[in-house]
Amino acid sequence: MIKRTGLSVMGYAIVLVIILAVVMIISAPMLVGEFEKDAGDNSKQDEVTSEEINSHENDYNRYMDENFVNITDEMHNIERRLSSRIDNIEMRQNELQPPSVPEHRNYSDMYMCRIEGVQNEYGNIVPITGETDISTQKIVFVCEYRR
Repeated sequence: MIKRTGLSVMGYAIVLVIILAVVMIISAPMLVGEFEKDAGDNSKQDEVTSEEINSHENDYNRYMDENFVNITDEMHNIERRLSSRIDNIEMRQNELQPPSVPEHRNYSDMYMCRIEGVQNEYGNIVPITGETDISTQKIVFVCEYRR
């Protein structure tokens, strides 16, 4: 048998990766040095442009702050005027209305009424119990005159 001593495809790939790694290790410091030079030149340009931008932004922010204060003051003035108008309307409405009877009272100024019971089929008054169906019965009220 004849022995072959050549590399397989996998061998060529491994050798290629090793060569790329060595080239990258050697070229990395040079790339970093070039980046630092470019970054130094760009930072000077960025400082000038950022100062110009910041001055415009500061002017704009100052203008917005002044307007915000003015708008806030105006909103407070509008709120105060609306509150005073609503208060005036409520006061006038209360002056025009006669004194009202509290809602919890179940009688008018003249009569006080209460339920006495229901009327049965014979015309007699039967007291209302929990079992009494009042939807189909006549309800009997007793009212007293009050001064």
